[in-house]
Amino acid sequence: MSGGDDDDQLGLDLLIRGFQVSRIIRLVADLEIADRIDPERPTNIAGLADACGVLAEPLLRALRALAAFGIFRVDAEGTVSHTPRSLLLRTDTPDSLHHSARFWTTRGSWRAWEFLEAALHGKVPHEEAWGTDRFGYLSDNPAEGRLFDAFMANFPDDRHNALAAAYDFSNVGLIVDVGGGNGESLRRIIARHAGVRGIVFDRPEVIAAIPSEMLAGGRITTQAGSFFDGLPPGADRYMLIRVLHDWPDEDARRILQSCRAAMSDDSRLLIVEALMEPDPSVGSRTEYLIDMQMMAMFGRARERTQSEYGGLLAEAGFDLVKVSPTASSVSIMEAAPR
Repeated sequence: MSGGDDDDQLGLDLLIRGFQVSRIIRLVADLEIADRIDPERPTNIAGLADACGVLAEPLLRALRALAAFGIFRVDAEGTVSHTPRSLLLRTDTPDSLHHSARFWTTRGSWRAWEFLEAALHGKVPHEEAWGTDRFGYLSDNPAEGRLFDAFMANFPDDRHNALAAAYDFSNVGLIVDVGGGNGESLRRIIARHAGVRGIVFDRPEVIAAIPSEMLAGGRITTQAGSFFDGLPPGADRYMLIRVLHDWPDEDARRILQSCRAAMSDDSRLLIVEALMEPDPSVGSRTEYLIDMQMMAMFGRARERTQSEYGGLLAEAGFDLVKVSPTASSVSIMEAAPR
């Protein structure tokens, strides 16, 4: 076997066993191992294990496995230090992957992927695994729900700052962030523009979990409800940030129609999504994985191309006015009511 074939075999073998690496990363992220290791000096495994309340020997084995992938450095004496990859698991690192490491392997998501083949037969893997839809599960499992909110607020592509920087909100008075989670995008926008106010609109349990100190001194208010049943009327901008990809086309149209019903003729809708590239040779690998995550969680929900979003908007009574890229993986599609 040639050297190139050898590399392909090993590479594919490691991809097949990638779930093992993901689970080990989750293990050390839950223990906040990266935060417990000084960026400038190594840490003894015994002290690290003691600080975490776990046994040193299995912890050492886990860290050695990760070190083989460049995540942490472990010497023969069991001393652990950082690498560029492990530093990305620290919570104080810009664009940290700490929340990603914990979110992608939560029980709700992990088990749904076990039932992935259900999607090939028109069923929803998550519902086959748990007997309930994704949002019902998150409501019934609030710890995972808050982990989801933290992940969305700390998405590693710096999406919230990228959105705030890429669109001119300077003449906007009121923004409704539809399905806005804990309001991180609104906080970034408001920090840049003194005259902007915002409403975070989301499910009751999400709204209830937002502490008062995250409401920008009263410039952000909250409202609980379902975007299928109606939205606060008369805002200048309505934002759907990574919302529509959670839904199949018929439900995405209903969400857009709900936005249209709340809007005045001068209002604008901002859809913030990654735009799917049909050719995987030029597209982003992470976007195809997110597309598969949508399939695992929601069945027919998916990432879409710009043309597909344009078609949904037209069917819901909108014209696509402008598409603006951002410094992150998402683009901003601005739509006006017809």
